Amino acid sequence: MKLSLPCRSLATAALLALHAGAAFQADAQIVQIATGTPNTPLYAVGPIYMSSTLFYRYSRFAYLYTQSELAAAGIVPGTDILAVGWMKSTPNSTAGPALFNIYMKNTFAAAYADPTTTWAGLTIGAVQVYSEPAQSIPATASPDYIDFTLDTPFNYSGGSLEIFTEWDISGPPAPIATGAFEWVNTTVVDRIYASGNTSLPATLSSTTNNTNIDNRRPVIQFTVQGGTTAIPDLLSTSIGIWPNPAEDLLYISNKSGAPLESIVITDALGKVVLNERPVGVITDHRSIWENSIPART
Repeated sequence: MKLSLPCRSLATAALLALHAGAAFQADAQIVQIATGTPNTPLYAVGPIYMSSTLFYRYSRFAYLYTQSELAAAGIVPGTDILAVGWMKSTPNSTAGPALFNIYMKNTFAAAYADPTTTWAGLTIGAVQVYSEPAQSIPATASPDYIDFTLDTPFNYSGGSLEIFTEWDISGPPAPIATGAFEWVNTTVVDRIYASGNTSLPATLSSTTNNTNIDNRRPVIQFTVQGGTTAIPDLLSTSIGIWPNPAEDLLYISNKSGAPLESIVITDALGKVVLNERPVGVITDHRSIWENSIPART
């Protein structure tokens, strides 16, 4: 089955709903958020502080992603986040062992506009989703991401999303790394708090982390799982949906032999761009959505 969506903007974060009776989840998908203008890679924007001096052994970072940023990437309410990743431009590494923690929080915060704030205040209500007491960081560099699979999937329920990272490499002897971790980042206003220090920092800044970080946030990659839709469990191994999010074409393969009651495609804002009711069992089907006609039923 092939669904052709000629309007790329509508299909950027297409979701598929197939209705027949029980439960099904689409395969995990990988999306990136690199909102804003590209900047020169910089160690001070995190998620792990590692400058060329290899001096600071502790850091904490906080990042804010608005609902519109998430929706543009295909992350809508009900999405489970399975992993996150960041990209550094330098092939430097550390064997550790280091403590690396990641926390996440659904929030209504619209900006990180204060000059400074406390870590304790920021993380109220946050859920620890990743903790590794013997973390090493590989030499992996741009264009590849360093991914961290969450210990527990995090359910994004709407609004903004806050992500916090905490790094402690106080144990190993010097040198603690082969060189600086220069993180790929973009300019996006009021989306970062950070601090690196000789102990875990209690206060974070929105503008300075030993150097200017004002409005500079690292690009990020999410591995996500879409929300549950109504399909028998057996279809989870028999229905293929790709790519998701889609840009111009969406393919659906139904090998289950079960009839599908309806196919509904919505964009990232929830607008229905296709509503179709196939007849009988379908294994290969082509549907075309056009701007000039309403959703077909």
